[in-house]
Amino acid sequence: MPSFIYITDVFCPWCFGFAPVMKKFVEEYRFPVRTLCGELVDNPTPTSKMGTPTLLAFFERLSSTTGREIGAGFFEMLKPEHSVTMDSRRSAELMAALKKTAPGHALEQMEVFQEVFYLEGRDVLDPSVQADTASRWGVEPAVLAEALSSEAVQDKAEKELEEAEEILGDFVVYPSLFVKTDDGVLHAVARGYAPYADVKAKIEAALACSGTSCEAA
Repeated sequence: MPSFIYITDVFCPWCFGFAPVMKKFVEEYRFPVRTLCGELVDNPTPTSKMGTPTLLAFFERLSSTTGREIGAGFFEMLKPEHSVTMDSRRSAELMAALKKTAPGHALEQMEVFQEVFYLEGRDVLDPSVQADTASRWGVEPAVLAEALSSEAVQDKAEKELEEAEEILGDFVVYPSLFVKTDDGVLHAVARGYAPYADVKAKIEAALACSGTSCEAA
């Protein structure tokens, strides 16, 4: 059976915008989805750095392009007095901890935390916010904290970051969606945000190529 490999990031605004498109494909194709964390913010960065006029215009364009409005709470975090830290490595560890404590919901967990950040304007690296959000999957705060401090979870996060980097190669952009066909070939069907119709056409082309000499991305 074909499967999706989805490389995304909690702090990726285009990934937040792509979530409804991704949801349609999951419901339509019913393929297994492997969700991997990228490293968009490879050095800890305050949200206040995104409060420039250029980036504010970017967020308006993103909402117009994707149809997903960014919440007022997020824009509050762009003010110096309400700034929080973004760090993709720490968010990757959070996702790895959730895979351990509430397995089988990786895509949902990623998208919920993107909503917590971009819709609700909450600090997704704050332990209390993490615990509150993880309770949706029945994860107790102490269990999540223990997983986050686990060397095994940290190693898993590191390995998944490395795997995502290897799959992306020289073209590092988020979100990136791949179809792995039955012949084991990976086909890139979305590199960055793309509308449903464009991605669907590429998915169908990838599925038609399975077992043939079609060139993979």
